[in-house]
Amino acid sequence: MMKRRSISVCCVGDVVLRDDDEGPVLGLARHVLREADISFGNCESSYSTRPVRNGAAGSAEGIIAHPRNLAVLADAGFNVMTFANNHHMDCGDNAFFDTLDGLKAHGIATCGAGRNIAEAREPAIIERDGTTVAFLGYSSILFPGFAAGPRAPGCAPMKIHTYYRQSEEEQPGSPGVVETVPDADDLRALQADVEKAKARADIVVVSPHWGIHFKPVEISPYETVVARAAIDAGADLVFGHHPHIMKGVQVYKGKAIVHSLGNFAFALADMVKRGNWNTPNPTPRRLLYRKLYGEYVMNYYPDSPVYPFHPDARRVGICRFTVADGRIASVSILPCYINARGQPEPLHAGHERFEEVASYLQEISAGAGFETRFTQQGDELLIET
Repeated sequence: MMKRRSISVCCVGDVVLRDDDEGPVLGLARHVLREADISFGNCESSYSTRPVRNGAAGSAEGIIAHPRNLAVLADAGFNVMTFANNHHMDCGDNAFFDTLDGLKAHGIATCGAGRNIAEAREPAIIERDGTTVAFLGYSSILFPGFAAGPRAPGCAPMKIHTYYRQSEEEQPGSPGVVETVPDADDLRALQADVEKAKARADIVVVSPHWGIHFKPVEISPYETVVARAAIDAGADLVFGHHPHIMKGVQVYKGKAIVHSLGNFAFALADMVKRGNWNTPNPTPRRLLYRKLYGEYVMNYYPDSPVYPFHPDARRVGICRFTVADGRIASVSILPCYINARGQPEPLHAGHERFEEVASYLQEISAGAGFETRFTQQGDELLIET
């Protein structure tokens, strides 16, 4: 039997491209994505000229961009993207369909969302020189009506139930303990999807939109339950996104679970200009965010005028794994840093920021209770599995 050549796959977090961002946002990372055999990311925006604000969405405004940005995504090297997140239906059905159709027209396969639940659960399978990689997308961060149904468009849901109990059994009013439990039906469906995908592909990547946004270190317990269930069903890698800040990495049965590598391309120049972030009369939602997340809530930073996230959220990364003979041979993190123009810059080992990002990743992984070890190899941090 002829030995297949090894292939490389890059995975990144949230991607939003808007026309009036300052400079080519993907310009510094483009070569890394294009050199990979497959590059994957989370499509966090609709691309359409037909937005209709979806009243079910709780964000202040829908995330929408012009369809001409899709050509930039393709040129940057993206081959496949998940559209399962909390913004895919922000701007209505027309924008949702325009985005799926536009990505396909630019040669970018999609997973996690579709015209019905069957289509949303269908994996995107990419073949390179005899090796097949399947991508499945899900979202636990959902507004009402954003999940796909038998005859309704939307994303593949991985719903989570939240319960609160008092910390002192006999003491009413004591601080609440939060418990998060995956929906049993959704979890069974996810495992069935993984098993089916594994029968069709060498490698299965499960990509959930999950976790608590803005909050450093903390991992919701349900994330581990969902990730391990996916791996038990046959997934080879779990790559998450949504929190807008880097979270820890854990290893289960020799498989990596990357909870979040933060934003990737998320410059929001026009929203920052319009947002009046420091208004003395904030909306109730912004007041809530300030109460829950303090300094980590989105804000305006003079030294980062297009990227309205806490300085800790400028530490991001690219997950790169290699596949040899149908198996994952290695998984690594390429440290990156969001510069003043909102660009993710891949860092070389000698760069002053490289050790900063590397140390932060180790610190937050340990802080989440994971015993993950990283070994530096050149410009990458190899996850010891």
